[in-house]
Formats: sequence, structure tokens, C-alpha cells
Amino acid sequence: MHIYIEYQAKNYPQTQKILKKFPNAEIIWIKNYKNIFDKQIPFNKSLKPSFVVAKLTWNSILKAPDWYGHNNKTAYFLKTSLNCIFDCDYCYLKWAFKNDIPVYFVNYEDIKNEIRWVIQMNQIRKENIWKDEGMMGKDKMDDLSLSFQNQSSSYKDKIWFYTSDYSDILGMNGISGFLEEFVPFFEQFENAMMEIRSKSANIKPILDLWFVPKNTEFAFSLNPQELIDKYEKWTSSLKDRIKAINTLLEKWYKVWLRFLPLLPVKNYEKIYTEFVDYIKKSIPMEKIASTFVSGLLYTKDDYKKMLKKMPNLDVLYFLEEEDEYFVRESRKARDFFYDLFSQLDKQCFICLDSKGDLGI
Repeated sequence: MHIYIEYQAKNYPQTQKILKKFPNAEIIWIKNYKNIFDKQIPFNKSLKPSFVVAKLTWNSILKAPDWYGHNNKTAYFLKTSLNCIFDCDYCYLKWAFKNDIPVYFVNYEDIKNEIRWVIQMNQIRKENIWKDEGMMGKDKMDDLSLSFQNQSSSYKDKIWFYTSDYSDILGMNGISGFLEEFVPFFEQFENAMMEIRSKSANIKPILDLWFVPKNTEFAFSLNPQELIDKYEKWTSSLKDRIKAINTLLEKWYKVWLRFLPLLPVKNYEKIYTEFVDYIKKSIPMEKIASTFVSGLLYTKDDYKKMLKKMPNLDVLYFLEEEDEYFVRESRKARDFFYDLFSQLDKQCFICLDSKGDLGI
């Protein structure tokens, strides 16, 4: 085992916790995580497993697009790690990053402060106190942030933080310790919600929290088992994911189901119809907090990169041009999926598609 550690990340408590978990690892000190992360390193089973420990010195929070997730415009992606322990063929990370070496950012207090700041600034906007952030200097923003730092504010609308768009947070928790740090942290806020999405059935770190959080929802990404076998390497089986879901539901945790990405493979109508029937029999849908669906969606530039990186991936050739910007499933396939999953859950959210075009 190789662990690359930035010099500037050496003294963080999370770094010391990681080192205790791997006492026999070979430690390699580096100046900047990008010296490893930005290298073209092809996957090779003969290489020793490795990961990078680093300090995040730029934004950990990015604005989520409209029609994403809960369809709430006040939504953000939260980044605390990069790359994933799983290997899903269709994943955009394959073209977004140059290699598959995971990076764990350990300056959690800095990230928490940024979360506080985002929540506070949204509250200030809603109260019409902060009229123009572009005209406000950094010192003034820092003063505002400090003035709210130890207060719990009330919001009319929920603010969502999506944690798993750069890595599988639950699957990687054994190293990152993310849940232990951030699930209790979010409990102090009113209407500030965190979603942890995963293809892992390892719910032990959730149960080990010893409380049921009100501000965190655990979302499980599901697909038919034959598609998991073909496209979602190293992830938990559908059966194990469903077992984990039902265990959490029995203990009153908030659980989401995410049916994504829906794949327009050959015979997809039959495959997904049987899949939905299986879900109905296996999961008490009345206990599920929410569901949403989404298909494969790439920008044209990203699609070209995926074709170059994965030229033999068949699902890429089942997509078509949506408009001058995007490549995705056909309108026919999407309408089939949306209709099918609306029968499973009438309140199912449609991710990254215009509801005005649906007719469901």
C-alpha cells in the first residue's frame, strides 16, 4: 500500500487517523496532490493500491444545476474526495480525471466553515440583507460569516448538499471518516439537508452513528442486477443494496431510491419492467423518503471524451443528440422510463429533464 501525503496535510487530525489505519503502508511525501492526480496512470492490477491525502485549498462547494435532485434551485455539490473505489463503465469520472487514484481531503474544519458560510449567505439573501455579493469585499463577507457562525438560522426553503458526485462517500468512509464528521455537523442547521448517495451496501458506519439524523438522507443508486454485473464493477449486488435499504428503514432512517443512470440497452423495456416489479415486491415503497430517476446525459464534448476513453462501451452508441449541447437517451426511451417509474412512485422526481415536456 502506498499513501501519498501532501506536506501541508501532515498535521490534520484526519491524516493521523488514516495513518493509524494503515501502519504498514509506505508513505510518500509530496508537495501537491496534483503531481499524482494529474498524471496519466493506466489501471494496472500488478501495481500496489494507493491513495492521496491532501488539503483542499479551493472551493469544496459548487452550485448544482436546476432540475437536479430535489428540483430545488438552492442546491450544491459538496466535494471532500475525488475518484471512486468502484468502477462503473459509464461514469463521467472516467474522462473527468486522468487516473483512478482516490484523493481524500482532510481539512474538514475548513470545509465545514465553507458550508456554514454558504448556508448563512443563502439566509442573508432570503432576508434581503445582502443585495449584491459581487460588490462585497472579502473582509465584509468574513465579518458576516463570523456573526452567524454559532447561530442556528431558520429557512423557508431547504438547502441541499449532494456529497457523492465526485466519489462514493459511503463506500470510501472506511478511510475518510466522512459520516462521523459531517452527519452530526449537519444536525445543527434547520432545513440544511445532506444527501449521501451510494452503490455500497456497507451501512455499518451509518448504524455506528447511534442516532437517526434528521438532516441526512441516505440514497441508494439501483439498477437491474444484469446491468450491475455488466457496467458497475465492484459495487454491491442489488440484493445486498436492498437488504441494506430495508435494514435502515426498519430503524427509521430516511432513505432515498435513485434509479440512475437508466440505461437504454437492448430490450430495456422488458429488463426495467421486471426490475420495477422486483422493487415493488422487495422494498416497502411507502417508507421511502423520495425517489428520482435519470438517464445517461453528456455534453457533446464530454461524450467525445467518453468515446475516446471507452470505445467499446455499447451504451454510448444507444444515445443520440438531444440538441446542440447534449447527448442522451432518445425522447422515446426517457418517456418510457419516466412513465414506468412514476407508477412505482407518483412523486418521483425527474433529474435534469424538463417536466414541461413529459406529459406524465
